[in-house]
Amino acid sequence: MPYRILAVWIALLAALPAAGEDMTVDTLLSAGRRLSPSLRATALETAAAAAKAEGADALDDPTLSDNYQFYRDPGTFSGHAVMLSQAFPLWGKRDLRRQAALSELDAARGREQAASDDLDERIRVAFARLVWAGEAIAVNREVADLSRGMKEAAKARYGAGRGDQPAVLEAIAEETVAREEIIRLEGERAAAWSMLLALTAQPARTPVPVSVAARTLPADGYDIDALLDSARVHNPTLLSSGAEVSAARRRSELAGKAWYPDVTVGAGPLIQTNDRSPGFTAAIGINIPVSWGREESEQKAAEAKLGAARERLEEVLYDIQSALGEANARLHASRNAARLIDDEAQPEMTAMLRSATVAYGQGNGAFSTVIDALHHLHDLRIKRLQLDLDQRIALAAIERLTGGAP
Repeated sequence: MPYRILAVWIALLAALPAAGEDMTVDTLLSAGRRLSPSLRATALETAAAAAKAEGADALDDPTLSDNYQFYRDPGTFSGHAVMLSQAFPLWGKRDLRRQAALSELDAARGREQAASDDLDERIRVAFARLVWAGEAIAVNREVADLSRGMKEAAKARYGAGRGDQPAVLEAIAEETVAREEIIRLEGERAAAWSMLLALTAQPARTPVPVSVAARTLPADGYDIDALLDSARVHNPTLLSSGAEVSAARRRSELAGKAWYPDVTVGAGPLIQTNDRSPGFTAAIGINIPVSWGREESEQKAAEAKLGAARERLEEVLYDIQSALGEANARLHASRNAARLIDDEAQPEMTAMLRSATVAYGQGNGAFSTVIDALHHLHDLRIKRLQLDLDQRIALAAIERLTGGAP
């Protein structure tokens, strides 16, 4: 046990970046895949399915029986007929059992990969929120610094008799609002980091990283048909559902062959008790499928399960199509809105704030104009960060739905 604890702590330390390095989402993804208890649980379930598949086509245990016959007449046979018998399923039943178990193993592997992809998405989204909070804090710190400078300028003008007291009060209020927003955003960043620590199975007291490196967003968009084609090939949930259909089909075929008889073969020594030499006995038996209702009910149940598996497969496909369409639409809309802000709105608003600030400093402009320009620019920059966050969330969903291959 001490060695296992030591190994876990070594893994935890290895999951963290070295001093001076930026925290990246790839570092956290690697840690989550190694340390997540949920992934270890699904891996064990896959191992259980693999172990079950190994013996799926094995024969049933043989039966050892002893049939004793006794007659008072010494001239009549008396003795033990010891027999070892073995049942042999025919008509490809063992092969069907093996194929069904292998399909169930494929389904388990698909569920394991789906759990890994789901964890990856949650880590990517939480990391995106961590990045967003840090960048929003930086924007509000700039606003607080600018408000502080405006406050000093307003005080100077008021002291020189060229300004008014409400301008000073408004500048103080702006600085206070920005500082309060910083405190709120620090809470958002801490919450996102706590989520990441839980998802990657790291100690709760691990400090928030000083510096994080945001993921680079793709420059080009995606075609929905190409995404659907990729999902059909790589989506583990879809592959798992397909394997479940295959397993249910084999089970249905196996249930249909329950009407076909199997053979039991037995042999053993014939040990006589009336002082005669031992002999040999052999037997062969065939089970007789009688319509008592069991075979028919099992066949109906297997056919119903096959139908249900097919319906679930179709449901999964439509769910993927819907989710991919929504995520891709959000990605395109966020990217277009971000370009509009970068190319037009933000440069114009930055120039307006600069002009209003210079005019106010020269005693030619109104303080309210500077405040309005500052509000608009602040809201615009926060909106721009939100659009980046929306793109990263949509991209994480697309990567999960396409099995990491958009």
